Formats: sequence, structure tokens, C-alpha cells
Amino acid sequence: MFDFGVGYSELFVLALIAVIVIGPKDLPKMLRAFGKMMSKARDMARELQGHVDSAMKDAGLEDVKKDIQGLKSLNPMTMAKNEIGLASPSKNNDFDKYFGAPDEAPKP
Repeated sequence: MFDFGVGYSELFVLALIAVIVIGPKDLPKMLRAFGKMMSKARDMARELQGHVDSAMKDAGLEDVKKDIQGLKSLNPMTMAKNEIGLASPSKNNDFDKYFGAPDEAPKP
């Protein structure tokens, strides 16, 4: 359910402890305050991300960000296979030069 490893049984235990410690009368007020605090934290994080993005644009780092995102999409295995594929015809040519083409092999 959650990314931080708390399951339903742990949530039930935490809710039971909250009801016992805080009390049923003050629990809605406490949850409302917690919700407002989380909303403010999300707003602050969103504002910080906006400031960082605008600072990157002002500093001209937008191209660097695009380059880094482009590097994330590269697949080194595909690049290696392409390099091997490009290099293999020259190896075959060397083999043919020294040992003859497979079609020129003598028949018994």
C-alpha cells in the first residue's frame, strides 16, 4: 500500500495506539492538523522545484538537463552490439585474406 513499508496491520496498530493515547475526542483535530501540515510540505516542495527549474533556465543548464535525460535513454548493450556488428566484416575480410573464402575450400 505504502512505499515506506507500512502494511495494513501496522496501520491498525498505529490507529489503535493513537485512539488510546490521543483519545477519540481530539483525534479528528490531530488528523486535520496533520493533513494541513502535509499539504503545506507538498506546496513548499512544489515551490522549491519551480525555483530550481527557473534557476536552471536562467543559468543555461536546460541543455545539460536534456543531455542527461538523453543519456538515461541510451542502452549500452545495443551500442555494443552495433559496434561489434560494424567490426565483424573487417575480421571476416582478414580471415578471407589469409585463409581464403569458405567457398574456395577444396572438396575431398
